Amino acid sequence: MSRLALFLALLFSSLSVSANVTVYAASSLTNVMNDIVDLYQKETGERVRMSYAGSSSLARQIANGAPADIYLSANIKWMNYLVEQDRVEIPSNVDLLQNSLVLIASKSTPKQNAWQWFISQKEMRIAIADPRHVPAGIYGKQSLKAQHRWLEVSKRLASGNNVRSALLFVERDEAPLGIVYKTDALLSNSVTIVEEFPSNSHDPIVYPMAIIKSKKSDQVTHFYQYLLSEKVKKIFVSYGFTTV
Repeated sequence: MSRLALFLALLFSSLSVSANVTVYAASSLTNVMNDIVDLYQKETGERVRMSYAGSSSLARQIANGAPADIYLSANIKWMNYLVEQDRVEIPSNVDLLQNSLVLIASKSTPKQNAWQWFISQKEMRIAIADPRHVPAGIYGKQSLKAQHRWLEVSKRLASGNNVRSALLFVERDEAPLGIVYKTDALLSNSVTIVEEFPSNSHDPIVYPMAIIKSKKSDQVTHFYQYLLSEKVKKIFVSYGFTTV
């Protein structure tokens, strides 16, 4: 390869990398966002990189300088944390989606009176995202407290780093019951929804979105607006989310 050809190859490679959009998103958005990103890349030719984890973990990473362009949280609290840290473009902070919380059972768990059966099984644990930090776990604890069930299970938790970990515990039959988002439960063929928690038993499950401070490029803004489009809203709804 000639020096000129090498220079041009490096130049266009650099431009391609600079056109990337990096999105940090809550684990419960994994499947739907993967589909949306695939569609966006086919339509535009631009590349989007996704990083999934618990909202709390992602927010802390961003606060410490992680290279995110857009943040999608499963909890308003962690978006507010980044606002307080002056890490987001305030006008871009919008509520994008809503979700609900459900109790799921593994294939081997009795589906009738599942909760009462579980309480009688003293050695078994209930799968839940870490209720100290992870939104799904926080909502779950709120709901159990509101229904006077928390004391029955507070010392019988199988805590996961995120809601997908809690789902996996139940899918593998490592826990007979679990608390996850309805959208996660609907994706699995290995669990059964046995109960939907009342929406007034926990804080509203809202997914806010924002562009990270000083990351408002044309490419970032374009993908941000794409996520707000009617076409993409229909994709979110097909996965069980409610759009705001």
